[in-house]
Amino acid sequence: MAVVAVVVLGLIILLAVAAPLITPQNPYDLASLVLTDARRPPGFVGSNGFTHWLGTDAQGRDLYSAIVYGLRISIQVGLMAGAIALALGATLGTLAGFVGGRVETLIMRIIDLQLSFPAILLALVLAALLGQGKWQLIAALVTAQYAYFARTAHGAATAERSKDYVEAALSIPLSYLRALPFGTCCPIACRR
Repeated sequence: MAVVAVVVLGLIILLAVAAPLITPQNPYDLASLVLTDARRPPGFVGSNGFTHWLGTDAQGRDLYSAIVYGLRISIQVGLMAGAIALALGATLGTLAGFVGGRVETLIMRIIDLQLSFPAILLALVLAALLGQGKWQLIAALVTAQYAYFARTAHGAATAERSKDYVEAALSIPLSYLRALPFGTCCPIACRR
């Protein structure tokens, strides 16, 4: 199933990259729009000679072209929001697991509070509050998703912090920062 999903994702990305080559028109090029071709049914052959496989909208834009060109923005927003949410969540979760104490309690209670709300509802509310735009949508998605990454990173950092070699490194006594840099400790670094 994973291989099939990767193949489908690869085809979608290839479709988005090759949009100018495989679509009958650029939906963002206002000069190429023909208003007499507005609201035509699927399979309509337009005055420009192109077959509109999914029909046209109220401005005469080809719907297939609009979908394929829209993939580009969707992929950009998804990748950027995912990368920022991963970086923010992993940093907060690892910091909480590394520092411990009140800092850990504060960070993890805020994350638990956020996880108590449905992510899609939170993203929709934030998108409505922040307004329209690509960056506002990315901010809403990051805010809705970073908590999952933070919870996972916190679990990994806490598990690593409680391992025997970390306790042995701390009993030498190595400083806490040297024994456990950012939630992990490689055995070579702990022996120094």
